[in-house]
Amino acid sequence: MKLSPFVTRWMLNLFPPLFFNRIRIKTLSPDFTYCLVQVKKSFLNTNLQKSIFGGTIFSAGDPFQAIIYWQYFAHQGISVQAWLKKAQISYRQPAFGNLKLEFVLTESDIAEAKSALEVSGRFEKWHEIPILTDQGDLVAVIKTLVHLRIAGDTHLLREPNP
Repeated sequence: MKLSPFVTRWMLNLFPPLFFNRIRIKTLSPDFTYCLVQVKKSFLNTNLQKSIFGGTIFSAGDPFQAIIYWQYFAHQGISVQAWLKKAQISYRQPAFGNLKLEFVLTESDIAEAKSALEVSGRFEKWHEIPILTDQGDLVAVIKTLVHLRIAGDTHLLREPNP
């Protein structure tokens, strides 16, 4: 399913698990190679120590890398299933203010994925995303393993033998 950046942002920003944790997409590039996510501190995501819940921080790193791969390839006419297969987070300090995460697809990431999808129909790659305060202080680092798989007919698949 091919979605516009506007519709993707709108849908995800209203998705209840993200909405109530105050997780919002601030920027989504037209080609789906860049996504800026913000976590706003509020009473809905603050713990007893007055910092943002670790679960909220983890949730902010969860879906976006897989979604930008999925939509990037959808806009190239390549139907893939994309999901987060694994994630690891390392908290460095409490988050007492708003946070930002930047998700990027490089030309190298795209070429690597296309090559693997052509050969085996599957692709996996670890991405490391720093989670920063508005002042640029490192709060946590999340590592995500994105898994892609060819879904349905696509021009990447080789022609069947007669």
